[in-house]
Amino acid sequence: MTAQSVHEILVVALGPDDGKLLTLGALETLREAKQLILRTGRHAAASLLQSEGIAFETLDALYESSGDFDELTAAACERLLFAAGRADLCYAVSDPVSDATVRQLAKAVQGTGCLRVLGGVSLAENAACAALACGADTENLRSITALSLSGLRPSADVPLVITEINDARLAADVKLWLSDLYDDEMTVYFLRDAAQQGCGAEPIPLYALDRQPEYDHRTAVFVPAVSFMQRQRADFEDLIRVVARLRGPGGCPWDRKQTHETLRRYMIEEACEAAEAMDAGDPAKLADELGDVLLQVALNSRIGEEHRAFTDRDVTSAIVRKMILRHPHVFAEEQVRDADDVNRVWEAAKEKERGVQNAAEQMAEVPVSLPALMRAQKVLRRQRRAKGLSADAADARQALCRFAETVADEGSLGTMLEAACALADALSLDAETCLRTATSERIRRETEDGRN
Repeated sequence: MTAQSVHEILVVALGPDDGKLLTLGALETLREAKQLILRTGRHAAASLLQSEGIAFETLDALYESSGDFDELTAAACERLLFAAGRADLCYAVSDPVSDATVRQLAKAVQGTGCLRVLGGVSLAENAACAALACGADTENLRSITALSLSGLRPSADVPLVITEINDARLAADVKLWLSDLYDDEMTVYFLRDAAQQGCGAEPIPLYALDRQPEYDHRTAVFVPAVSFMQRQRADFEDLIRVVARLRGPGGCPWDRKQTHETLRRYMIEEACEAAEAMDAGDPAKLADELGDVLLQVALNSRIGEEHRAFTDRDVTSAIVRKMILRHPHVFAEEQVRDADDVNRVWEAAKEKERGVQNAAEQMAEVPVSLPALMRAQKVLRRQRRAKGLSADAADARQALCRFAETVADEGSLGTMLEAACALADALSLDAETCLRTATSERIRRETEDGRN
């Protein structure tokens, strides 16, 4: 059966309970249906339909014959399309918005205009109403099912309902997911049966979410929005809000007078301190220093926004797009063999972005503000690659020895250091790191000698 040959398909929301939350419009539609299929006859509203004399079929047999959820969804879509090929079809599910079979069906008939959806009261909305009765703010509500948390990150700036918390194990997963941003002691609203009309919400601390006596597919939790001022943990959006407040009216006089130019030195300092923390092997210190770097990003982004030049969204959009384009072996079909092959792909993507450039143009793009050894090595590498040359350690060693014998002034010493950078590149080493490590080791030895 093709999507183009089906009759009208009307998806109807049954609601989460035994029919008390079924809308009058939905009930009338179910009565008038030429053929009615329920996703499952186990839905509590099925008894109401039977008492109303409304005939229906179900997809329950597919649950037994399907090997997994994906197979069930595909089989359901095929069955529904076949039924719609005979006559107009009414398909009833608890909540069309969160139903996988409805999404699959919508894709199958996309562009035909034969699909309509009649919404109703959802489990999340009923749960939010219960929390509202407890005084919670439900504006801009977001809803997620417990099994769909993987790959998502919590956002504390809007209220949230998490539904279908089937058991204590899943409740523990939800608690850990929320604990990434929310404090363990914060109040959430637990609903053992969020499908019940006029259900009650129990205020509990977040840490107790997986310690409740009962759970099933109707269990939900309402999580209120919490300001960054009331949380110990924060996300990037919180930082953007903090910086906006610092730069805004009534904010900090120092922050408000900063420009890209005045912040330049701080960006360099913070990046250097973060690099030092990487060498120290202290995770807490590194996280703190990376936060200082991120602050510089947020401040400069805010200044860009105030001058209508760019925003933090332009910053994140640029780097995300760059990472996608430079990783075709991850986000597209290109194949790589090893890390060296990845470098080839990376450089090819960069060259495509820049357009055709000669060696001098590529070398001139290396920032002057880089540490001298780092800049020299990067310039040499770009020159070599632009001319199609390979790194030869033997040649680099010979050049280094030759220049070392003739050092007599600033220029010749610079040439020798440049040769050392060429040797580092040929050996796949970082000259800047090598010198930093050697200097730290010299200080360590001198310190030990002083103690002896």
